[in-house]
Amino acid sequence: MWLAADRVAVPALPPRSAWPSIVIAVPACNERNDIGACLAALAAAARRTAAPVTIVVNANNCTDDTAAVARRCEARGATLVIDEITLPPVLAHAGGARRHAMERAASLAGSDGIIMTTDADSRVDADWIVANLAEIAGGADAVAGMVTFDDNARDLLPMLVGRAAEWRLACLQARIEHLLDPRAHDPWPRHIWAWGASLAVTVKAYRAVGGLPAVPLAEDRALAAALERGGFRLRRSHAPLVFTSPRRTGRAPGGFADLLASYASDETAPCDAALEPTRVLLRRLTWRARLRAAAAADAFGEIWAAIEEATPALARRRVRPVDLTAEIASAEGLIAALERRAARRAGNPVAGLAA
Repeated sequence: MWLAADRVAVPALPPRSAWPSIVIAVPACNERNDIGACLAALAAAARRTAAPVTIVVNANNCTDDTAAVARRCEARGATLVIDEITLPPVLAHAGGARRHAMERAASLAGSDGIIMTTDADSRVDADWIVANLAEIAGGADAVAGMVTFDDNARDLLPMLVGRAAEWRLACLQARIEHLLDPRAHDPWPRHIWAWGASLAVTVKAYRAVGGLPAVPLAEDRALAAALERGGFRLRRSHAPLVFTSPRRTGRAPGGFADLLASYASDETAPCDAALEPTRVLLRRLTWRARLRAAAAADAFGEIWAAIEEATPALARRRVRPVDLTAEIASAEGLIAALERRAARRAGNPVAGLAA
């Protein structure tokens, strides 16, 4: 998330004689000013791993020389592939562009490969590839990493100071999810996000769910939902870190730049869609945990998706900034109660679990 860039230890890679092919998909539309820094960061990250790395730049519907600039970039440590394409109007949006790039990446990676994706206006951390690879080597089928701003970019976004409570609530809701519906493949610490600027998935899992949904917006969350519905292990990890652009005029209407613009122009703009009222989250997680305990593992995802879709009481609701103080207090109280209960069950009536 954009307000937190706390580094965590990157999981160690187990010894291995050969690693699968990694192909990184970078959709790019009119990104001549940022594509160079993006590719330099990816190449530096590629040099940190022994795995073979290919970077695919999907220069789609450009009216500038994004592709030419990308071809002039030096990518020592990786193979660089530049595709210039024109998507039809019905697919010329964020989801269509990322799907095209990821499909190309999947075809290059092979059936045992790994696809990663980031944004052309973003710079991955030097350990980003290793961090994603370590999570997959540890048993994850897919990894949703963290996206933030560097110090210089954050200085250009003073309105985010007033949104610090939004980040606080997100951290609390991730903790509640861990306490109420823990999953071995997604241990604490974890988060609640799925951003296109930091995603990784095995080709097998990607193909099994039919690829990235070509929806105009929130294609990242749609892929995460499809993977979980299909029973695949999605790790929401703090280790893969990406620094993104502070720009408020983006290439995808309704995307991250528009979210920043709304924060700058309207202090009452709703919080990120990943957040929801704590009472609704409690209901959702309680129902989900009970179903997870009762349903067969290979059937759980589809059953839960059907229940969510058919149950008005589980409908997603947006949190408003004016509600954040009360929502944070509610979440903190719930966590305290859950930790006391966990301590009693562990035979320790005094100590709680570490927050």
